[in-house]
Order: sequence, then C-alpha cells, then structure tokens
Amino acid sequence: MLLQTFLDVLANIFGSILLFLMPILVPIGQWMVGWISAAMDFLRQNFGTNLTLYIIICVVLVVSGIIINIIWPGDKQGSIFHKGVEKIEDFEEKIEKTEEKDVVVDVKRCKDCGNPVGDSEICPLCGARQI
Repeated sequence: MLLQTFLDVLANIFGSILLFLMPILVPIGQWMVGWISAAMDFLRQNFGTNLTLYIIICVVLVVSGIIINIIWPGDKQGSIFHKGVEKIEDFEEKIEKTEEKDVVVDVKRCKDCGNPVGDSEICPLCGARQI
C-alpha cells in the first residue's frame, strides 16, 4: 500500500512536469514524428524491402557512437586520446623550455678558427687539436 502511494505521488509529479512543458514538448514531438515518417516513406518507396541500406545506416550509427564515446567519454578521464593529449602538452612544454636556451652558446667550437666541432677532438676545418 505504501509503495502504491509513493508511485502515485511520483506519477503526479512527472505528470505535472510534463503538463508544464507541454507547449514546448508537443511541437518538438510533432516535428520528430513528421521528419521520421517522411524519411521512412522515402526509404520504403525508393528501396523497398532491400535491407542493405538499413544495415549500412545501422553500422554507421553504431561505429560513430563507439568513436564518439571513446573520444569524449564524459566527465571521466582515461580515454586513449586524452592520454595522447597529455603527452603532446608535455612535449610542447619541453619545446618551450628548450627554445629559451641559446643553442649557439652551447655548441663546442674550435679554439683556433671558431668552427663548430661537436664532440670531435680535431677540428675538421683547420685540423687543430681540441684537448
């Protein structure tokens, strides 16, 4: 008896909400019924009983839904694409830090001619030892 009373109150609350929103919901519902009916009539007239198009539409909707849920999983984080974004952001921060350094100053140069020698002990241009 208590459960029935609770369900009656709950039904009255939902009914009141729907009555309040009826001016908004009825035109939307009529529009949805209209375009879905028109689409179904078009498909029935042009494709008849061939189920190939319906199967293709179903596969496209399911695959796009899966892709969308992987990319935008909602409030939770943890999709494979989100992890990639974090790596890209970390990489961009590293690039910004390296851009701040003057690379020309860090290059090892020959004592005699000033040519960049890198890790070599002998200058490739003048042949001077760099020890």
